[in-house]
Amino acid sequence: MRDEKKRRLVLWLLVGALLAVSALWLLRPQAAGPRLVATITVGDREVRRVDLATAGDQEFSILDETGLPVTFQVKDHAIRFLSSNCPDKVCVNTGFLKNDLEVACCLPNQTTLFISQENS
Repeated sequence: MRDEKKRRLVLWLLVGALLAVSALWLLRPQAAGPRLVATITVGDREVRRVDLATAGDQEFSILDETGLPVTFQVKDHAIRFLSSNCPDKVCVNTGFLKNDLEVACCLPNQTTLFISQENS
């Protein structure tokens, strides 16, 4: 009877230890690594940078900074031209960018959206 109690106690201690190790592993700090950043430029001037890993879903315009009625949308850690006053809308039809080295341009407005990987 005592052997049975010892076995149960050892079994519960092992289960507890495994749960504790699993919890510590899941809660460990994540190593800082490369992150994706969207850079918006007009001509040769950088207008805005958006860290796609931390940016929440949003829409914003660069009208105040540049005088250009160009709007962007960030959604699910991706970004796109949402609207522009250009005639052909190639920039808007490009869709969401979310991978390193992806580019979308609005040539009439000289506006570029570029995704790059940067170290933290």
